[in-house]
Amino acid sequence: MSFDDEWNQLVAEASRRREAQTRLASAEEGGRSGADLANADFGLEDGPIRSKASGIRTANTDARSKSKLADARAAGTSHSGWLAGAASNDCVNAWQKRLHGLSDLVEDAADALTKAMDQQIDQDRSTAAGLRASARWLEGA
Repeated sequence: MSFDDEWNQLVAEASRRREAQTRLASAEEGGRSGADLANADFGLEDGPIRSKASGIRTANTDARSKSKLADARAAGTSHSGWLAGAASNDCVNAWQKRLHGLSDLVEDAADALTKAMDQQIDQDRSTAAGLRASARWLEGA
């Protein structure tokens, strides 16, 4: 390595150290202490997400119990002499099966939303704990 290369490397290292010291000094002046960080809220709010998931489940349950297809089925069975009665019943059965399948997908989506939120909040808490531990270590250094 030439003298110029070595000199440039040393100058760059000194510059990095000076920037790091400046950042630490400015953090001491205007930053929070470890005690302040211990009470800081780093987390996500799960209330709005839980509320949406609950709303999805409620709407889904209400939709299942208020199926208008039951009326069509009743009409098909009460007029058994109609040639279209059996076809109507088959159509209603197929639609009900499809709607229940879609309803199951909605329920699965609400469950996945809640699970993903729980995982994100757990990860967020873990990150916050790591930041707090690092802050305590820095204060003691």
